[in-house]
Amino acid sequence: MKNFDSRTYSINDFVEWQANDQLELSPRYQRKAVWSEGAKSYLLDTIIRGKPIPKVFIRQKINPRTKKSVREVVDGQQRLRAILSFVKDGFVISKRHNKQYGGLFFSQLDTVDPDIASNILNYEISVDLLVNMDDVEILDVFSRLNSYAITLNEQEKLNANHFGDFKILTDRIAFNYNNFWIQNRIVTEQQVLRMNDAQLVADILIAITDGVREKKQISKYYTRYEESFPFDADELASRFDECIQLISCLFPETLKNTEFRRVHLFYSLFVSVYHIKYGVKNLNELYRSVNMGNLDRLRNGLEKIEEIIREEDKTVLTKEQLTFLTDCQRATTDAAVRIRRSSYILKMMSE
Repeated sequence: MKNFDSRTYSINDFVEWQANDQLELSPRYQRKAVWSEGAKSYLLDTIIRGKPIPKVFIRQKINPRTKKSVREVVDGQQRLRAILSFVKDGFVISKRHNKQYGGLFFSQLDTVDPDIASNILNYEISVDLLVNMDDVEILDVFSRLNSYAITLNEQEKLNANHFGDFKILTDRIAFNYNNFWIQNRIVTEQQVLRMNDAQLVADILIAITDGVREKKQISKYYTRYEESFPFDADELASRFDECIQLISCLFPETLKNTEFRRVHLFYSLFVSVYHIKYGVKNLNELYRSVNMGNLDRLRNGLEKIEEIIREEDKTVLTKEQLTFLTDCQRATTDAAVRIRRSSYILKMMSE
């Protein structure tokens, strides 16, 4: 038998409940408030942009002493704490999350837009209201909610715990090229949901800003760039766009049918193209002078690479070709192997 109701309440409802001592944010089974300033800022930016946030679970009960209805938060207290703190001028939204309202307290928002404060207060939060549940049942609900959560992979953990300019740029590029990734079968729709596209973009951004590195260092760069990202994000996004457009010209309809759609080879191809145009720190400078205007020549070199990978008679391959083939088959993300792969791609594109 159903013993909960699905409803929506405005942020202003929660503000009023807290003011009237009708909101309990810290029941004994809840986690403590541990959100960072970045996480809180990102949440409020989501609300300002009118995008949905996860639902909240509340048990409604009567306080026998005050004879008031009390809403006890079963799940979602950190989100509500952040929202209520912002409305009380507890913190400002970061400018890196929202350029228009960044750096302003809630009470200052009307200096930019007279409607934004009321829009925030009217923002509706989805709530499952638990009815007539005792403590044992509530603990069971809380346990079940946590049981259903999918274990986060490494990239999802990075995305959940970082809110700096590097993460924002990574997400922006990954989202912009959602169709490109899927249509060219570089990642699947399911892999996009698990943020494999963001992982690829982060990996590439590291290469073009600090040279080719091993994939397992991605987390270090999220941490390094959390507070300060010493690059022009718009310029990097523009350069990323140029490289994607060039790759699209090299493979107007066929990328999805080539070996270069495989993530580790696409990474090496992208880094190679970027190196020709702008330079990558730890790749050979010799290949900075490749003529990017001669697409037929570049395409011919890439087709030869395809032939090497698909060659069945390995005895006809040179030692250099066999080394490249081994590096491709291993799909390793070690820096040394990645550099060898890109160097060979560059060599073939230049011949």
